[in-house]
Amino acid sequence: MREPDSCTQVAYRMLVRLVVAEGVDRPVLLDLSYDSADPYAVSLTFHMCTDTTVRWVVGRELLLDGLEKLTGVGDVQVWPCRDPAADKVHIALCPCPKQEAVVVTAPAQTLGAFLRRTLAVVPTGSEDRHLDMDGAVHQLLSGPGESLR
Repeated sequence: MREPDSCTQVAYRMLVRLVVAEGVDRPVLLDLSYDSADPYAVSLTFHMCTDTTVRWVVGRELLLDGLEKLTGVGDVQVWPCRDPAADKVHIALCPCPKQEAVVVTAPAQTLGAFLRRTLAVVPTGSEDRHLDMDGAVHQLLSGPGESLR
């Protein structure tokens, strides 16, 4: 069990390319964030325009594996560019089963640097030691509106 104030966060901002159509893309700012309090997850916040953001939470392991090979099933898939010299990783996000996936192309080196920083905070295999299971159980058993102290 972790101490409540021992959380460590990692944050990166990068420019990615949102694939709009075959051969057409547009730049989008992406904020990546990681919090040791939720050690299995990475938050992706896309800044679509001035006031609009779209947030996805994906597995850290999915992003790590996607740097090397096609990974993921369902609503999120990640894979490296076929040309290793291109330094790109593709992330496909499917918001609804009946919609086409949105594909984002990110710089592989930048994504890799972010993920290495998360691994320095919480190494693979040690994630469960950072979970606050007592707090989660208390929250589940608490009535609506009851303070968690």
